Amino acid sequence: MPKPNHKQTLLDAGLAAFHRRGYHATGVQEIVSAAGVPKGSFYSHFESKDALGLAALARYSEDRAEARALLQDTSLPGLERIDRHFAALGYSENGCLLGNFTAELAQLDAFHKDLSRLWRQWTEALARCLADGQRDGSVRTDVPVAELARTVLALWEGAVLSAKIERGPEPLNIVRHTLRRLLAP
Repeated sequence: MPKPNHKQTLLDAGLAAFHRRGYHATGVQEIVSAAGVPKGSFYSHFESKDALGLAALARYSEDRAEARALLQDTSLPGLERIDRHFAALGYSENGCLLGNFTAELAQLDAFHKDLSRLWRQWTEALARCLADGQRDGSVRTDVPVAELARTVLALWEGAVLSAKIERGPEPLNIVRHTLRRLLAP
């Protein structure tokens, strides 16, 4: 009888634990216990905790593809797309794994490249949407889109941190409302 493939179960358990507790506070034993698999199975699928962490980060990004796709919906004005994107991301009591990992792991070589790439992709997607918004008249034109995109992302991630400490979505709602006013012409 072939051995069961526990890779997805481990990935699911790792992603949940990293998001809930943080990377450094989560051990391999906690992950395999949550997954209900033997510890040896972990090393059959991931060469290290870092490898699982990178896979969890990739999965987290993939899970947000629908929210990112909203930024590309050219049937809507750019400003509306930005708002819908952040509405789709919504509130999580655990915050944003990308932001959490960045705060915790950005200085580690194993994570820096992937974190940097994901931030760059998100910023560029926002900038493209904002440029569309400038062309369709829904976004102010007196600030370059690269600056707007970085500012929008910084405001959002700051609100995500505030939402974690306040244990509720109010900071996210405030930032969405404020972004509509700040970005509008």
